[in-house]
Amino acid sequence: VTEQGEMITQNFGSPAIAERTLDIYTAAVLREAFVKHVEPSNGWRNQMQRISKASCSGYRELVREEPKFVPYFRQATPELELGSLNIGSRPAKRNPKGGIESLRAIPWTFAWTQTRLHLSAWFGVGDGLTSEVGNDVKEMKDMYQNWPWFRETVDLVAMILSKTDFSISENYDILLVDEELLGLGDDIREKLVQTRKAVLDISGSSDFAGPHVQLLRASTKIRNPYVDSINCVQAELLKELRRMPKDDDTDMSEDTLEMKNVRKDALIVSINGIAQGMKNSG
Repeated sequence: VTEQGEMITQNFGSPAIAERTLDIYTAAVLREAFVKHVEPSNGWRNQMQRISKASCSGYRELVREEPKFVPYFRQATPELELGSLNIGSRPAKRNPKGGIESLRAIPWTFAWTQTRLHLSAWFGVGDGLTSEVGNDVKEMKDMYQNWPWFRETVDLVAMILSKTDFSISENYDILLVDEELLGLGDDIREKLVQTRKAVLDISGSSDFAGPHVQLLRASTKIRNPYVDSINCVQAELLKELRRMPKDDDTDMSEDTLEMKNVRKDALIVSINGIAQGMKNSG
């Protein structure tokens, strides 16, 4: 078993929590060993091939082929700041001069988590579930009801979608993104709405009520008002920091440097607060 360093304290920080974590591991292994597996039909396999192809195409069309995406990503999220604040144990990029493909998985996901858009977890799913070629909604509903692997996958996507926040993400765009890039943010949020609807259609639910979401509801109801405020503060901090002189500016006064360092410290606090509130380290 591999645990992210950030999760060790959360999962093994006390004897009682550590025992509970090991209970979960043991139960999962035993269930996998003794529960009879459902063998997917050829029709289900064909649907998965179609979903995979359509979702991958939609994802790459945005991330790899849209020329505005990289500038948008770097303006709308704290990705650049994550690399300069030395928060993680390793550099944010494998190649400091590289683009999206050089980012490590954790900062790529972490940046989207901070803005409550969680793009890396769901983008493309809506295209896969709604593409017209070979789409059979009735069969996908049957897959959801009778194929545990497919149901678990859809429920995990629903759990992530339940953590997204349209208005919080939009606020980052309004404060941080150049006017010519705002349309791309609107398009992404339209995809978010499409994906939410597609997941609800397949699951036959009126809201995100899967087992993963039910466990989250009580805690998020308490946490979200606090996290929403932290998100608003973080967006303002990013706006101020990006207007200040660069760190290597030799003409920067001591007062300006002190103000910048105070804002950097506040930004780190906001990053940690949002990560804890979302229960996602990346």
